[in-house]
Amino acid sequence: MGEKRLTGYPSIDKPQNNGYSFLESHPIIPSMSIYNLIQLINFNYKHKTAIDCLDLIINYEKLIDDAVTISKALKELGVKRNNIVSINMPNFYQAVACFLACNRIGATTTFLNTGASKNEICDYLNFFESPILINYDTSLEENREFKKKTKLKYIITLDKPKVNSVSWQKGYSVCKDDTTIDFHDLEKISEYQRKGLPVNSAKDNALILFTSGTTGKPKSVVLTNENVLSAAIYLKNSSRVKDLNGDRTLVCVPFTYPYGFATSTLMTLFSSKTAILAPDISKDTVGYYFSKNPNIIFGSPALLELIMRNVPKEQDLSSVTTYISGGDFLLPKKAIEGLKFFEEHGAKNVEMGNGSGNAETVSCGTNPTGVKIRLETAGRILTGTDAIIVDPETLEEKKYMEEGLLCVSGKHVFKEYFKNPKLTEQVKFEKYGKEFFKTGTLGFIDQDGYFTLTGRESRFYIISTLNKIYCDQVQRIISYFDNVNQCAVVSVPDEEMLYVNKAYITLNEGVEITDEIINRIMEQFNEPVETYNGEIEQLKWYEIPEFIEFVPELPRKVGTDKIDYKLLEEDAIKKRKEQSDKHIHVLKRR
Repeated sequence: MGEKRLTGYPSIDKPQNNGYSFLESHPIIPSMSIYNLIQLINFNYKHKTAIDCLDLIINYEKLIDDAVTISKALKELGVKRNNIVSINMPNFYQAVACFLACNRIGATTTFLNTGASKNEICDYLNFFESPILINYDTSLEENREFKKKTKLKYIITLDKPKVNSVSWQKGYSVCKDDTTIDFHDLEKISEYQRKGLPVNSAKDNALILFTSGTTGKPKSVVLTNENVLSAAIYLKNSSRVKDLNGDRTLVCVPFTYPYGFATSTLMTLFSSKTAILAPDISKDTVGYYFSKNPNIIFGSPALLELIMRNVPKEQDLSSVTTYISGGDFLLPKKAIEGLKFFEEHGAKNVEMGNGSGNAETVSCGTNPTGVKIRLETAGRILTGTDAIIVDPETLEEKKYMEEGLLCVSGKHVFKEYFKNPKLTEQVKFEKYGKEFFKTGTLGFIDQDGYFTLTGRESRFYIISTLNKIYCDQVQRIISYFDNVNQCAVVSVPDEEMLYVNKAYITLNEGVEITDEIINRIMEQFNEPVETYNGEIEQLKWYEIPEFIEFVPELPRKVGTDKIDYKLLEEDAIKKRKEQSDKHIHVLKRR
């Protein structure tokens, strides 16, 4: 038989399925809950470590036993199927056990942002109508305030001194007072529960997690059991390997985001691996977490920068085999620096690649593992899913290598935005008899099924000449300039051009801001630059920033590694009006 002839359209050819079996391309998604699948998969791995968190080493048998205990206690406290239990604590073992407990009885879990204010937490508790809040290190006075402002029935608090304890308390006293229940009293409460447990379903809501909100308020994304299980199967089939090289994965992203919990943590448990939870990773603790010898790192560009700057020079990192970058795009230039860094620390042949996804697709739309690494891309479209590139305005389909809006279809696509049917409807559409989700990501698909990301739909603008400016594309090219470490580009209103660019730039470590360095960077805005693979690129005249500001670091959205573009945009507009910052450099490009 001859090779399959390409039609020129990714949605028809489905290059992501080439070379895969029918079952890999059309997988059967088991009709069960996340809890049931984790219990089933790990039946023969009961004594293998599931969670390594601070001083706790928990095997799969203990994890399941604790989930059963907590689920009985929650039911005794009145939690019903489809109730939303809110958890507000760092990436602790107890948070994982509580999720599995909720999932076992058909309740939904949401992980609130631990960096949120008390008022914001109250707003979410009322929004979700949560009957129970499970929090960390909160005083009785604070808990009374939560109950006063919400409809909470109970608050379960994990005290700070007990974070590294898994021994349930014995005795008769249950509540601290009429407001707060000690987390370690849940076993005593579970003993009262004698009723049967409800039958959970693949269609039940499992999680409400959040978008990163880099350009607006985070959206509450409802994910069902089926969504999460589908994502796991698509990823496994796409990689074509039963296991990535190594058993220990490092989880750093907060659980409030799908990349932190649904992707990093649950995919680890589905694979019978060990999740090393890092609830407080920072420049002071990064060395500690790498002393736990992780093999697979679920990271980001910011985490890689943290590692390279703060891991001690003498520390052995030979355990590292895979670095999966999510969140912001890891530029090839930085990936190569990372590979060199790991090799200098004893980790040779590390696989390092970009993935791409949204909260709405359980944070996975492309796969960077188990396939040939191509650093300029965001990985390969997931096998078993459908992908299409369309014109953002007309939804007309684009061909291979033609830029447009990436849209995906599959059982991993989220159910809805919580209590927001209008917004849900706006991001979904029917085409070719299938429902597609508009990812908001711009780029193109090649004949091998790889997706090259060129920007975000919300991060472009049109100037008075009708030229379209993609901020992500501009900052990608600037990142190749001599001495530039990172760059973030935002738009600023302008009377003549409608909008102009402002670039916030951080310099490489050890490079000081001098007139010589500034002049060299200014020169490069009008020069071609060479990318990591030898290609030559140059900013168009209308892409060159009008304003440049050198900053020590770029602001991040609270609880995530993503750059806070909204904050930078507000800062740029404010300073443009005031014209007061002497550190802003103006390029006369017109």
